[in-house]
Amino acid sequence: MRKHLLCAALLAAGGVCAQAEETTWHFTYQGFIDSATGLFDPDRQLTGTFRGSDGDGDGIIGVAELSYLSTGGYTYIAPAGEGCVDSTSPYLRCHVGAFSYALTGQLDFSAGYYGYDEHTSGWSGDIVTGSYFGHSRYGPLPEHNWSVRYDWSAQTTFVITPPPVPEPGTWAMLLAGLSLAGLTWRPRSKITL
Repeated sequence: MRKHLLCAALLAAGGVCAQAEETTWHFTYQGFIDSATGLFDPDRQLTGTFRGSDGDGDGIIGVAELSYLSTGGYTYIAPAGEGCVDSTSPYLRCHVGAFSYALTGQLDFSAGYYGYDEHTSGWSGDIVTGSYFGHSRYGPLPEHNWSVRYDWSAQTTFVITPPPVPEPGTWAMLLAGLSLAGLTWRPRSKITL
């Protein structure tokens, strides 16, 4: 409890409380424009999970502070090098170009993968938050060739759990409100007739 009160006081003073403990977040983006049809699909989702800690105390989880990242059906980063970023397979390669999660709620990242097999088939996909995500596949037969792309729109929603830490100004307003409430509160005396 004291740690949380101290953190609130530091936030109110304009400081940043480091999220030094490793935390797991789950996120969902929902509602995208299907680039093939140009229509908005309110049910289309991009979900994922990431784990990390704010080791440098700057209020942002960067790619170097991640211990796990999975989204769009691929695990990019995992403990013990089990993510596809660290894979030595000649058939699947992937990358995380950028990653930034501000503990106040802003998530931005780019990631992608590509692979192929010895039968002239291949597949790839990219995610660039705020822009698009998509997948494609090619093969020796026409029915093996397809691609899909979904674009972000003003209607795309974002939910993350656990919820973000409020901005320092929000903490300051909360503390000021509680202080004001404490100053104005006084016990009522009993009036007897």
